[in-house]
Amino acid sequence: LMSLLLRLYNPDSGSVFVNEQALSQMSTQAVRANVAIALQQNVLFAMSVAENIRYGMADVSDAQVVAAAKVACADEFIQAMPQGYTTELGERGGKLSTGQRQRISIARAILRDTPILILDEPTASLDAQTERQVMENLATWGQSRVIFIITHRLSTVRNADQIAFLEDGVVKELGTHAELLAQDSAYAGFVAAELGDSQTAAQAHE
Repeated sequence: LMSLLLRLYNPDSGSVFVNEQALSQMSTQAVRANVAIALQQNVLFAMSVAENIRYGMADVSDAQVVAAAKVACADEFIQAMPQGYTTELGERGGKLSTGQRQRISIARAILRDTPILILDEPTASLDAQTERQVMENLATWGQSRVIFIITHRLSTVRNADQIAFLEDGVVKELGTHAELLAQDSAYAGFVAAELGDSQTAAQAHE
């Protein structure tokens, strides 16, 4: 679905609309200029932390880099590095943990400051406390934006404004966490499996 939004290919039938305008009527360049994406498999380079965050965006200030890092909960560990934001990273960001690399990737996407942000499993390598803080920061930062989060983690998705539950490439259910639990169907089964408890609704609402 996100590939359709990025116009990596066009739908065989139906249309994708942004602000009531069909993507087919927009240039691929225009679409992608308004969408930022952070992939689960992040790509980092053997350059400084700051250069990795601003990669491809030469006209952004150091203050903007730091602000994006703070949203991604990366500022604290960056400041603790030997030269802070000017610390040189190893090949593929080898000096960082998986969770730290993930947060650098999120910061890079945030720095693009686009109206649409796509995050692919953004908290997969984060501990529960950091995940919660990142999601709270994103909710505040993204109030005037559309953020798509692709995830299998209940803790990441439960506070979303709208959840699309997919099975075999089909949207099976659409609604808020509470609405989907009330349907007691596919999403409720997913929640039960995540919680490891059959008392789905009661446990999830708690």
